[in-house]
Amino acid sequence: MQSEAGRLGVNMRLELIFGILFVASIAILVPASAETEVLMVNINPDNVDNRIDEEVNFDADCTVCNEEQLEYYYWNSSIDGVLTSGSDFLNLNFAMGSNLFTEGEHNVTLQVKGDGNWSEINDNSTTILTVIGDEGKDSELSVNFDITPPSLRLGETARFESCTTMQPEPQPCTDEINPDLSFAWHIQWDGLGNWSYLADTEAFESNQFQVGNHNVRLTITDNSNEDFSEDTKELLVLPPIPILDIEGPDQVSIKAGEILAVNSTCLDNYFQEISCSYEWEMWEDKAGPSLLFRLDTEDLVLDNLTEEVHNYDLMGRAIDDSGTYSSWVHLFITVNPPNESPVASISISPESLGGLTPEYYQYSTLTFSSHNSNDPDGQIVAYKWWHNNEVVSEESTWISEFSDLTIYQVKLEVRDDSGVWSSKVSANFKIVENTPPTASFDISSEGLSYNFNSTSSDIEGTVTNFEWSVNDVVISSNKNTTWLANTSGTYEITLMVWDDGGLSSNTTQTIEVVLSASEQKNFVVSFSSKNIEPGDSFTMDFSKTTGDVDHYTVVVNNPNGSRDSYKITIPTADGYNYTLMFPVKGVYTLDITVIWADGIAQDNMADFYGPTVNVGGDGTETTDETALEEVEDSGLPSISLFISLLVTGLIAISRRQR
Repeated sequence: MQSEAGRLGVNMRLELIFGILFVASIAILVPASAETEVLMVNINPDNVDNRIDEEVNFDADCTVCNEEQLEYYYWNSSIDGVLTSGSDFLNLNFAMGSNLFTEGEHNVTLQVKGDGNWSEINDNSTTILTVIGDEGKDSELSVNFDITPPSLRLGETARFESCTTMQPEPQPCTDEINPDLSFAWHIQWDGLGNWSYLADTEAFESNQFQVGNHNVRLTITDNSNEDFSEDTKELLVLPPIPILDIEGPDQVSIKAGEILAVNSTCLDNYFQEISCSYEWEMWEDKAGPSLLFRLDTEDLVLDNLTEEVHNYDLMGRAIDDSGTYSSWVHLFITVNPPNESPVASISISPESLGGLTPEYYQYSTLTFSSHNSNDPDGQIVAYKWWHNNEVVSEESTWISEFSDLTIYQVKLEVRDDSGVWSSKVSANFKIVENTPPTASFDISSEGLSYNFNSTSSDIEGTVTNFEWSVNDVVISSNKNTTWLANTSGTYEITLMVWDDGGLSSNTTQTIEVVLSASEQKNFVVSFSSKNIEPGDSFTMDFSKTTGDVDHYTVVVNNPNGSRDSYKITIPTADGYNYTLMFPVKGVYTLDITVIWADGIAQDNMADFYGPTVNVGGDGTETTDETALEEVEDSGLPSISLFISLLVTGLIAISRRQR
């Protein structure tokens, strides 16, 4: 057996071994701090001209180029020193203009700091930027310019451009960065004689030329050193291309058998008419187009295309006096089947009185319409109305009055859009004499209610309208009517009637009305619904009142406390009715009083009505829109309640509701 001391030694060695292994495992698991190092730098472009403002981009990457680890950085140029520096990793990559660098070969380096350590300067953190320039040297002046197009037609536009305005690639005329140049353009017409001024800008457009082969000269002056240079190019201006203008649309349709006239004009580039000769080609459009003929006339009259249905392409061009041809112009022609003639039709209104030959009353105004006329393959475009062998109208309708008692004849012919007239159609009608109707009526009565019944007649036609009047006041337009007498006296009952020819007649009968003692003064008024909505009407009917009435008075007590008064004389425009309008919600009380012609009232109750109108409510009549306050019940009637009951009782006694 091992001794106790031996066992303790072994245990201590084991513990030491485990401790070393534990420390080693931790060292393996925890990563070592990354070395601060620039991995790459790049400059684009790396060869620039400091006379031109060109953007130069600086890009880099490093082991600490992130927000947590980067502490500081700076870019350095071997010629211009520190270019930029800072601690924001977002600004590590940057750009500068090429004109900010000194001419020469720059060794550009980037150093970064992370974890307290600066990176080393090595090949990964260094690159070269080459800057060229021309400081202190005189630049040569060259004249670079173009004319586009170099050959054009009179009236067309040419573009003149030079140096940096030249397209598609600019060609600077000097090496200076911001040169002070001036330009002078001149033209020598037909290459002879003096030079004429054109413009003084680097680029411009113009169409102010004349036909010929011209010289164009550009002079460029460098105002900084008074140096100048010039160059010359040719510009050829040809005569303008004439324009052939064919009258009308470029697609036309005709019908077999019709003649097609083609009118044309020759125009210059200013659209002014000029003298030209013409060439025409007619092509038939079938499976394979075939040339039918050629012509050299200005205006064409084509009558040989219409023997069968086809499509044609008429091509034309003009030739001006200089021998310049216009572009071809096309006229597409479709030949359809032969035209069908239109058909005329006459309609007469109003309707006739009847008869084999339609009859109309003397002095009737008749309207003759062609709306039933038609054209099977087109539309009607013209009209001719004939009467007594004369054209009386060229509109689609004709209106006239006829007075002679005879038979008339009216004729109509119509023309379609192909120029073809229809055959004439005729309409016969007869004008007959019209005599006034005979007005008559019967009267019957029951008490104070009178019935008026018309027995009127018309020999030739019918009675169409009625008008009843009592003492010159119109009471009805019905054939029969009823009238209620309310006052003793003599009344003239008049009936006027009209026949279907517009003639009228009238007759009058007289009646005596005597009211009994009980009927002489009896104030009766009835009402429409007294529960209405705002804006509805409230009507009062006075027709059952008997006795000689001068007028009625109506006082409206509004919910807001105001009052409106009305004086009503019967009959009104509505006969024995009178209507009020209530636009606002609330409770209205009315005081209606009759004023007798003799000025003597019977008694207050007999001559007075007091209805209540509930507007927009629930049908319960109230006189106060303000809610009553709740009070403590003492067991005895309150004074206000007592007064309310007293007022209500008085109103009930003095007011008569209907």
